[in-house]
Amino acid sequence: MAKTQKWEPFVILIVRDDHGSQDALDGEPNCLVLKLRQMLILLDCGLGQEQLYAMPVREGGLTEELKEASLSAQSSNATSTTASTSTNIHKRKHDQTETNDIRQDWATFLKSSVSQVPQKKKARGSDTIAQEGSEAAGSQSTRSTREYMFRLPDFSGVDLKSIDVVLISNYNHILALPYLTEFTEFQGRVFATEPTIEFGRQLMTEFSTFFGSGVSSAPHEAIDRKKLVAQSGSGLYPAYTHGDIKACIDKIQPVRFREHIALYGSLKLTAHSAGYCLGGSNWLIQIGTENIAFISSSSTQINLHPDLFDGTLLEHASTVIAADLRPSGSLTYDTGVNEVCASIARTVARKGHVLVPCTISGFLFDLMEDIHLHLTRMGLEQQVQYSFVSPVADTALQYSNILAEWMAPRKQEMVYLPEAPLLHGILLEKGTAKNYKSVHGAFSNDLKYPCIAFGGHPSLRSGPMVNLLHMWGKKDANSIIFIEPRIDVPASLEPFEGLKISRSICPLDIRLSVDQLVEVMKKHKHPKHILVPIHVTASTSTDGTIELADSKGTTSTSSTQWSAYKVGEPIQLGMGSLYETVLLSEELAKGIFPQSFGSKSFAPVAGSLSIYNNQMQLEPASVAGRQILALHSQRQLRGAMNLQNLLAGLATIGAMDPVITESGMNEGEDVDDTSQAPEIRVEFKLEGKLTCIIIREDETIVKCDDSIRPLLRESVLKCFQCL
Repeated sequence: MAKTQKWEPFVILIVRDDHGSQDALDGEPNCLVLKLRQMLILLDCGLGQEQLYAMPVREGGLTEELKEASLSAQSSNATSTTASTSTNIHKRKHDQTETNDIRQDWATFLKSSVSQVPQKKKARGSDTIAQEGSEAAGSQSTRSTREYMFRLPDFSGVDLKSIDVVLISNYNHILALPYLTEFTEFQGRVFATEPTIEFGRQLMTEFSTFFGSGVSSAPHEAIDRKKLVAQSGSGLYPAYTHGDIKACIDKIQPVRFREHIALYGSLKLTAHSAGYCLGGSNWLIQIGTENIAFISSSSTQINLHPDLFDGTLLEHASTVIAADLRPSGSLTYDTGVNEVCASIARTVARKGHVLVPCTISGFLFDLMEDIHLHLTRMGLEQQVQYSFVSPVADTALQYSNILAEWMAPRKQEMVYLPEAPLLHGILLEKGTAKNYKSVHGAFSNDLKYPCIAFGGHPSLRSGPMVNLLHMWGKKDANSIIFIEPRIDVPASLEPFEGLKISRSICPLDIRLSVDQLVEVMKKHKHPKHILVPIHVTASTSTDGTIELADSKGTTSTSSTQWSAYKVGEPIQLGMGSLYETVLLSEELAKGIFPQSFGSKSFAPVAGSLSIYNNQMQLEPASVAGRQILALHSQRQLRGAMNLQNLLAGLATIGAMDPVITESGMNEGEDVDDTSQAPEIRVEFKLEGKLTCIIIREDETIVKCDDSIRPLLRESVLKCFQCL
């Protein structure tokens, strides 16, 4: 190990600029940038969903308002009118003067994008932007763009070209990745587990289908989407295309749990099971002798299908960064499941339909088992039809049942049985459950009463749930149940005022709370520093500093420091390694000859230290280097002082009749009653000056005049072994 300077890594928290509000943190995934020496590591890359609530509802691809606006776009003054109309649909009830309001930027983009669309109509392509207009008349006039636009995480303080590594924890934190890999100059590497990659691809596909230009039936114009966004100056991006998704997924390197990834010489990455979903992971980041644990969405629930939470990454972690914790005061998972099952049973008993806006992944697979078991106990299982409606429903349901190695031990054991590990596989085989890409066609033909429909998008701004809500929302016998914990239910339902459908809000949140995080830390070695989001639990002291609440057990101690981080503010972790691992070159190693000193062997090593790509190596020094080393070299002494050898050496230099005094070494003397350790004092005169040599178990002290010291040097050195 070589002693080096103390490196100071820090964390930059990237804020999602949806409404400029701190409250967005409570349910929104974070992006964190970790700087270690010259390396930048991006932890997760999710897309904030809060901005969707400010956008109009899209039914079957387009809103009625947008269709009307497109028809009027042919007139010369339609541009400003359409933009004004579309941006004032379903206004939120909060302050409309907010400068960062997504709708104002969206309107700016719509106005500026009209002039950027080329006049000539070209063939449909994968990287095109949607144009809505009247197809019946066959008009070739200019059509204005009508897409959902999204604000990305605020990377203004980060040079995206300098990001070396992106670590994705689960599918909830991957939606913004195509923007990073395909719309910017990012050139780093991306790592995620195999299930995270596949479920992330499905979520991206669903997102692109619901909010991208691909859902429009109007002709596309072959224009450069990225150039169009840059020219508009709005800071918003359209939904990426399926081509962008494929290119992004191809850049992700799959990893397995506990697989060690070595990068840039000194960086090591390891994914550990988070217990949150199939393939959901926490990351151990090792550099030098320092270990940093990134705890993202995690769960210690033992009755779910994912592999159990792996806390071994905390045993050697000096710093823990916790993100995506469950807000305080939220329902426990078990309580929420009971409420969902009871609400569904009541609706089914009165022959009503049930809408459950959600993604076809995660805890839904466990919820299906609870719902079916509850309905069976109530004698209602024969009356119900389960429907999964999503463009990726078929893929998600089938893929989840072939991931036994990523499941909990009790689910892994079911691999050897003929039945599928997850219940929905059995229900699909029996025909009790069916999946559909949309609510049109087969779904309408197969529909029977009552029906429990699962599908997206949970925001109710696009997707099959919008159509079903209009179909079933007029009867109070039907019900809609919100189970996604990150959804703002009042904002989701705001465009649907006046519907009679019964509403239940039962967020099922299996993420760790701060109390559970404290309990997890108690089971493992306490790290030096633990960081948690400020919205989870914090109080402001009289001097304005942030303190974590004592009731949560997060009070800093002499051994562990708890801190709350805030978006947009860099934090010094206050950590760093004093020692680094150094490789010896083969040529230098051949010239090393260890000497034995008791049970240990030592050898002096001197050379020229070279650093390349964060890898340190000691090589033979040049001629000039050897001369410099010779000037600063010191003999390293090993062994214990031998009294007889010392006396013989003193006699050769004329030190006669030395007085020898031993303290704490006689049988009758109580060593514990003395303040000094056992020692031997050798006192004599040399050239008329009094000299004293004190011999102890672990040290030898020479007290003499400076003019006498050169005479004693060789006599003393002969009593030791030198390296």
